[in-house]
Amino acid sequence: MLNPFQALGKALRDLFDDVLLLLVCNLIWAALSLPLWLFALSALAQGDLLVALPGGVLGALPAGLANAGLFYVAYRVTDGRATKISDFFTGMRQYLRPALLITLIAASGVLLILFNLGFYLGMNSILGGLLLGLWLYLVWFWFGLMLYTYPLIMLQEHPTLRLIGRNALLLSIGRPIYTLVTLVLMGVLLVISLILVVPMALITPAFLAVWATCATRALIADARRRREEASAAVSSAPTEERGRKGQVRPK
Repeated sequence: MLNPFQALGKALRDLFDDVLLLLVCNLIWAALSLPLWLFALSALAQGDLLVALPGGVLGALPAGLANAGLFYVAYRVTDGRATKISDFFTGMRQYLRPALLITLIAASGVLLILFNLGFYLGMNSILGGLLLGLWLYLVWFWFGLMLYTYPLIMLQEHPTLRLIGRNALLLSIGRPIYTLVTLVLMGVLLVISLILVVPMALITPAFLAVWATCATRALIADARRRREEASAAVSSAPTEERGRKGQVRPK
């Protein structure tokens, strides 16, 4: 069984190796991403969906730029490459389109899920409980996809939106326990960072980007290894000699 803690350990080592670089990139990301999204979350908390939804969508524009840069840096760091601050802006230019589209979709999905969770929490009925359970499952499913989509932008040769979504879905449903444990650990870290505030501002998003990239790399390497083992097993299997009408002749 693939161990999700191995990806966490690899991410921690990469973080310590490039902590100053990731800190600066994190500050750039926060300056671009957070202002409009904080405004949208504030409006959502007040129940003003007409303000929250456009704010979240508009916030995805600078956040998409920032995510492209941050995950490109994470891709280089986890690959062991020498990385500079300028690589953040290289990633913004090179991966703007897929990162922007994914961020728009992700932000819209999160706002929709949060609104429905808040709505069904207020329903005191069996139907409301069932629908709340459905939306809680969708939270896991949605964030499971988001865990792999951004790293796949960098790890695929041709990062089309359809291919990224397909591969993220395969990774998520193919390793559900791995995905769930990773998301729970990330959620605990995120909650602690939000309470303490300072880690969120300084390093948490960059570390999550590195961690997600390490987790995605691990799943891709495992899938490649299993394909090679299956191919080797097929090629080494003895061929059977068949006679007339398909009977297998004993050797």
